[in-house]
Amino acid sequence: MMRGRGAPNGLMVAFAFSLPYHVMRCAAAAGVRVHVLGNGASRGLRMSRHCRGYHESRFVGDPETLLGEIRDVVEAHDINIIFPSDDVSTRLVSMLRDRLPGRASRVPELATFDLLNDKWNFTRFCGENDVRAPQGWLFESGAKLRQALESGEIALPLTVKPINRSGGFGVMHFRDADELAQLDAVDYRPLLAQRHIVGETIGISVLCERGRVVAHAVQRRDAARFALFENPDLLANVCRLASLTEFHGPANFDAVMTDDGLSYLVECNPRFWYTISLSMIAGLNFVDLALSAEQRDTAESVALKNGEVRLAFLPTLLRPWRATALDRKFLAYNLSDPIAYLLQRTKAYDDSEVAVPVAEMKANSPREQVAA
Repeated sequence: MMRGRGAPNGLMVAFAFSLPYHVMRCAAAAGVRVHVLGNGASRGLRMSRHCRGYHESRFVGDPETLLGEIRDVVEAHDINIIFPSDDVSTRLVSMLRDRLPGRASRVPELATFDLLNDKWNFTRFCGENDVRAPQGWLFESGAKLRQALESGEIALPLTVKPINRSGGFGVMHFRDADELAQLDAVDYRPLLAQRHIVGETIGISVLCERGRVVAHAVQRRDAARFALFENPDLLANVCRLASLTEFHGPANFDAVMTDDGLSYLVECNPRFWYTISLSMIAGLNFVDLALSAEQRDTAESVALKNGEVRLAFLPTLLRPWRATALDRKFLAYNLSDPIAYLLQRTKAYDDSEVAVPVAEMKANSPREQVAA
């Protein structure tokens, strides 16, 4: 996208570390000189060789403060493109998009972001609009969930999670009664309980133009590898949701594929996602596409249909003759930025508390109901 026009300056807004780091790397690979505006865990991005400048933000909740800081950085550093990198910054860029001092990357409308980022709103919307997803219930506390189980209102197996965190924080699976003791460790409210679907955990990443999927990649990932494949059923399910919401921008969906081949959407991340660098290594840079000023008018979605990246360094180092080109690219991706790699491995910057405020999402989301 950015190559051939001279290297543009980009301003990435960030309040976390792990996810924004990979977004920054993808933007840098697209030829963008990335400046970062943020605070909190995002301070770790200063240690990356791909960060051209880190600008400390005073933002703690007032969007006007952030808007003023964006204007200052844009003017001082001749910024060409402004883009978010995590949940909080995506919501803010969406909120401020029409007032930003320059072009913003593709982001969803604010109401659409709140609908899909809130896992309870997402679950209800799917159920009401014939989008295949697990049945769900919302409880104000773990005690209320226990009462519902004891009364027979709902039954195991269940998956329990917070409605506004990402990266798997707080997700628990309860397959039998012996596992319910883990409820005592839940430190968030409310709790979303979803019917636990037995099957293979997969995912799909997309970029949308006003309700139309223009790029996608279906993936499976475990501790050993990241692999891409085709799944028309999952793609069709996501295309329906994108069309219904007129979704615009990047998103990633977690899903479960059952033995009969049907795919259930478990949750939506209406922003960039944690495996975005792996998609780039495999051949499709979603950040590049999201930052492009050009609209894609092709009828068929650009697809990343195959490829596998091994997520362990040792086999590549010890037996390089057996390593694939993607294995070597993954190794180079990490070792070319060693300080940032070590910060990630040691979890030096804690992202666990970075979440969109629930109260703000409720204010923009209709029909908020909590099960008693």
